[in-house]
Amino acid sequence: MTIFPFQSAVSRSFFRIVLPFSCALLAGCQHRDLVDTTLDWYHQHEGGIIAQQRPPAPGQFDPYPRVGLTPTTPPALPSPELRQSITNNLITSRNLTMRTAAQNGTLTPVIPPPPKAAITAKPAVSAADASKGSTTQAPTAATTTPVPNGGMGAILDAADSSSPPTGTTPATTPSPAPKAKSDATQAPPEAELAMPEFRGDAAIAATSVTGPLPEIPAGPPAIPSIPGFAPPHDALAMEPIQPDYDVSPKDGTLIGFLPGSDQMKPGQDGTLTKLINSRHGAPLFLHCSGETVSLSPDDQTQAVELGLLRGRTLADALIKKGMPASALHITSSAFGPAARVSTQG
Repeated sequence: MTIFPFQSAVSRSFFRIVLPFSCALLAGCQHRDLVDTTLDWYHQHEGGIIAQQRPPAPGQFDPYPRVGLTPTTPPALPSPELRQSITNNLITSRNLTMRTAAQNGTLTPVIPPPPKAAITAKPAVSAADASKGSTTQAPTAATTTPVPNGGMGAILDAADSSSPPTGTTPATTPSPAPKAKSDATQAPPEAELAMPEFRGDAAIAATSVTGPLPEIPAGPPAIPSIPGFAPPHDALAMEPIQPDYDVSPKDGTLIGFLPGSDQMKPGQDGTLTKLINSRHGAPLFLHCSGETVSLSPDDQTQAVELGLLRGRTLADALIKKGMPASALHITSSAFGPAARVSTQG
């Protein structure tokens, strides 16, 4: 088969065009674009650690996990009652935020529009003024309507009413110079006001008592008695009345709970079993508490509610281990640790 020179030239031109595109397609199969190739070339030029290839990802060549190996134990979630309580609190906070935003209004103030500029017409020059060759020119700049007092604010009004800066002359008509008065008609200067002279003896502070001193009672006055009403027990107490806080330390075994939840921390089954075996027929008192964030009544109410839910969870765990329900006593407070179990009330 005879190949003409024209056909060989066409074949070479075809390969010259197709070969670069083929190389680009093969390079695209490795997910390496022009930017990555350029960076690799630059890193190889620098040398060192950066010129080396990156290590493979952990577990790249490991077999895929089977579906049967996925965890089947559900995570520890709060009780439905606690989740509903949290949902109600979030709804209440959202409604309060919406009402507060509607009451306060927008943060952007409503700025009134500026007064419109009233352009005055240029007054016509009469023939008499033109023949006199007057050099006074009529104002051609646009004048604005006067703004009422307080319309631009106190600072702008004060700046507008201040004297003009140095180097400028106010645009006012010159007033005629006052006539000089003669020396005879000038008023004499006023005399300074003199303070009145003090005449008399100075006051003397009393340092002695002439009369008898008042008697000091030995105690407070008697409590008035009203028929049918008993006086309070602290009526004669001289010390200030303090809030009736229960600050006494609670004894017992500490049981931990997850933060903000009524689920116990894992790994406490041995502690519960030890409590049941060491009670010797005595009842158990569960002193539970929530996590209050302030002294407001609403926050303390929510903390007491969380403490009651924690006490119920702890009581259910003890009952499952053989503890009779009649021997459990649950108390809740807003302050204190998560839960303490003791045989003393």
